[in-house]
Amino acid sequence: MKKSNKVEMPLIHTSAAGIDVGAGCHYVCAGSPGNFSIRRFGTFTEDLKALAQWLIECNVKTVAMESTGIYWVNLYEVLEAAGIEVCLANAYYVKNVPGRKSDVSDCQWIWQLHCYGLLSGSFIADEKTRELRSYVRQREALEGQKVAQVNMIGKALQLLNIKLRQVISKLETQVSMEIIRAIVKGERDPKKLAEFHDFRMKASKEVLAKSLEGNWKREHLFSLTQALTCYDFFKEQMGLCDKEIERCLYEMNGSKGNGHVPKKRKVRQNDYTFEAGRYLESMVGTSLTSIDGLDDKTVITILSETGTDMSKWKTAHHFSSWLGLSPKPKISGEKTIGHFKTSVAGRAGRAFRSAASSLHQNKSSLGAYYRRIAFKKGTFAALKATARKMAVIFWTMITNQTSYKKEMATTYETKLEATRIRNMEKQAAKLGFVLLKAPI
Repeated sequence: MKKSNKVEMPLIHTSAAGIDVGAGCHYVCAGSPGNFSIRRFGTFTEDLKALAQWLIECNVKTVAMESTGIYWVNLYEVLEAAGIEVCLANAYYVKNVPGRKSDVSDCQWIWQLHCYGLLSGSFIADEKTRELRSYVRQREALEGQKVAQVNMIGKALQLLNIKLRQVISKLETQVSMEIIRAIVKGERDPKKLAEFHDFRMKASKEVLAKSLEGNWKREHLFSLTQALTCYDFFKEQMGLCDKEIERCLYEMNGSKGNGHVPKKRKVRQNDYTFEAGRYLESMVGTSLTSIDGLDDKTVITILSETGTDMSKWKTAHHFSSWLGLSPKPKISGEKTIGHFKTSVAGRAGRAFRSAASSLHQNKSSLGAYYRRIAFKKGTFAALKATARKMAVIFWTMITNQTSYKKEMATTYETKLEATRIRNMEKQAAKLGFVLLKAPI
């Protein structure tokens, strides 16, 4: 008889469960190979608690499920509170085998993969970080709605033939908003409106007065009033989010400090209204804002997505890969034939990219690096490469509790030039030549 070459796959989880997550119901497969059962549960809170209790009765220690939309969030929190280990798998890697698809077969397939340890869980931050993330994301949404109202104000002014945007570059400045509020209150005299002129403006008071002579149509004034009211509402809601974000940072910092501390300097348009730097430095043990391009707002956005525990990623390269900033080469026949163009919609990765985009004229080494890559490969490649470099510095600073040593662009360019000369000397030596510097 011929011996079978069949290799048995080792069983990793002897008592596991797989859940097919849905909006109206969850299908659960629990047990061990050869002895499992499938049940259907609703999505009400009572049903979720019953699901967790059934898993405990089945002696299930670990559960795998897909990250389907936001439907997994409540179930995850209930299972986490029940002390059950949850493996939240990316739906892209849990594709079923070809054939008829159903919720029953899906949950059974997820359970089978998890039993043999073929699923890796996605990164899930701790509960306090998730709370901070909710407030930060809500504030970002309000900020977008506020910007939409600013555009509505600009449209109403244009229909009124008020050329404020042609005289003042931004509508969301102190002078512009004072003029707009005066118009809403009933002021129509261009000369009186021009009294809000600031000496720092490029345009003179006479030019400002000319731009404020409008066509006062009632319907356009109504639109302007409503847009301004909505603008004030969203700005007020952003202030409430700031209070909750500061409270979260205060609690994550071990309740250290003296409570709310307003900003000493003037608050910029979309900046936080409190001093966030004092919380951040105490939380992570180093000043992350010393990295060129990163401010308090950007750091809070990143930490609300990643948390302060960088041990979740083995190395800085794992961290940058998770952010979607690492290159993914196509290798065929042991040769690199190109790179995959993948876009990751993570907010942390976008925050690093946004910070990198502000370095195109920066005089630091990061700015010089950005300009060098942009010259060779274009702006898109430079953004991604610089963002990845910043992410590596970010991870290293938190992990090793070190400070960032700033380097000027001239120092970076001098080192780069020295490296080029060394490489050229090596090339010349291989060919049997000696490289000599030409006399000036």
